[in-house]
This record gives sequence, structure tokens and C-alpha cells, in this order.
Amino acid sequence: MSRPPKKSKERLMYEKKHKQSLNKQIRKERELRNLKPNAYPVTRLILIRDFLRSTDLYKAIGLFVMAQIAIISVSASITHPHIAGALNLLAVIISIVLVIVSIREINKRQRKDDTRRPVNFSHVVRTLIIMIALIMFMTMMFALFNIELDTQPNQETLNTLTGHFPLVMILIITIVSPIVEELVFRELIPYATGPSYVSFIVASIIFIVLHAPYGLLGWLSYTILSCGFLLARLSNNNVYTAIIVHMIWNILSLVA
Repeated sequence: MSRPPKKSKERLMYEKKHKQSLNKQIRKERELRNLKPNAYPVTRLILIRDFLRSTDLYKAIGLFVMAQIAIISVSASITHPHIAGALNLLAVIISIVLVIVSIREINKRQRKDDTRRPVNFSHVVRTLIIMIALIMFMTMMFALFNIELDTQPNQETLNTLTGHFPLVMILIITIVSPIVEELVFRELIPYATGPSYVSFIVASIIFIVLHAPYGLLGWLSYTILSCGFLLARLSNNNVYTAIIVHMIWNILSLVA
């Protein structure tokens, strides 16, 4: 029986490095599996100077303001019907740019964080069921105690604009707003102060206030929505989970 050919020194070195590389990869994969997707501290020290220097803060402000400009452009189309086409076109252009910029920003941030997990649609369904159940229960309790349900001015305005310019407003309500708002309030603002559970909660409170809820119904409704979106965001540390929940909710609101 002939002996197998003796391996060269270079071959032995190659096999040794390859084995070490495999071992490193296995260890890394094991570490990633052990990382918790939402292992944020409860709170952290915030320096005003660092907060004001944060690029995330100014990204959040810029994206939110541009989204409002898109809605204002559509709203101005009612009072200036002679240039309604140009104003709607401007709103569409702003919307497309916002979506592209926001998705690129989200993808970049997700790639840099090893704790981000893929979207889990069971989390989406669970969150939506909880939100719908809470809204229904709240409405029933209001009716039981004969509490008058206040109409939300913000919702009235959106309904009016959707009635006049349905295509543009459906684009903004079902696609642009969920993407931009979740990026701003569930990612950029919390990270501008350093991510912690407190910073996520504070950003969600800002989300509620900026939607200008009216009356007890408005405040409770937006609190439930904000908590639901935040729960979806933290469930697997993926902004897209919150975006999907937000999109489905806005679609349900349009058809309801």
C-alpha cells in the first residue's frame, strides 16, 4: 500500500489558517445568537451639548419637516386650485425622496447593529390584535358611561384632503408617514440621546403630542397607537416591524 503524499509546508499553513478562520466564524455566530435584540439600558446620562451635536437629531427634524411640507402642499391645493396640479406633483416628489432617503438610512443603521433581527410577522399580527382590542375596549367603555367621543381635528383634516386628492394622500398616509415617522420617533430621536428605554418612551410621547390629540379619546387613542408601534419596534429591534404595523393600521383607518 502506498503512502499518501506528504503535505507541503504551505498546505499545512493554509489548513491551519482555514481551521482558525472557521473557529472564529463559529464563535462569532454563537455570539450573535446570544445577543439580545433589545438589550437597551433603562436610561443613560444625557449631555445637552452632545444631544445638540447629534446628527440623528437634525436628520429627524429634517425628515419630519419635509413630510409636513408634503401635506401642506396638498392642503394648499384646495385654496389654490389653479396650481393644484403643480402642488400635488411637488408633494409626490417630496414623498418619493423621503421614502428613498429614509429606507437608505434605515438599512444603513440595521447593517451596523448585529442585534437587529429579521421581521417576524407573528409580532406584527400580535401587536395589531392588541391595539385593535384596546381601541375597541376603550370605545365600548366610553359608550357604556355615555362619554362623548370628540372628533379629532387632525383626522378630519386628513379625511378632507383624502376626499379631494385621494391618490396623493393615500401615498402619504399609507407609505410615507409610516416610514418617516417610525424612523424619526422610533430610531433617530431615541438614538440622538443615546438609546435607552426611557429615550424610546420620551420619543413616543413627542410623537403623541405632535399629532395634536383632542380630548380624552384622542389622547388615549394615540397613546395606544404609540405604545403599539414601540412594542413592534422593540420586539426584534427592527424598525421595519414597526413600519409594517403602522402601514397596516393606517390602511385600516382609511377603509374603516
